[in-house]
Amino acid sequence: MEKSFNTYLQYSRHITKLINTRIATVSNKYKLTKLDAHALIFFSVDEHDPTASEFCKCGVYPKSNVSKSLLDLSNKGLVTMQPQKEDRRYQDVILTEKGKKIAEEIRKEISNYFVPLLRYRRRGYQLHQIMLIFDTEYT
Repeated sequence: MEKSFNTYLQYSRHITKLINTRIATVSNKYKLTKLDAHALIFFSVDEHDPTASEFCKCGVYPKSNVSKSLLDLSNKGLVTMQPQKEDRRYQDVILTEKGKKIAEEIRKEISNYFVPLLRYRRRGYQLHQIMLIFDTEYT
């Protein structure tokens, strides 16, 4: 039976809520906000040194909130910010070793959630069945 768009939207919101709950277990340990944790994950990608502007474009956070979060992360020794050589108005955000360690811990916490989810899907469970399982086992 084909599910409606609204049903899949509900599943998506539910999964997002569960992921944020997993992120919060690490965030609370280090006294980080949800934005701080999302920033650490975003800036831990090794493709290049992204800027705060790139993070704002990918997410739902206003630049002023991102700027405050990066300042807090910098004060905690989790990131450094270096002006770009080409355009000094932009700063590359680089995770420190401590920041990389926390970002990896967050990634592992999320993976601990996704691996079982994928296993259930491979076994043929439907999304609504998986959500019921995860509501009891993973929250």
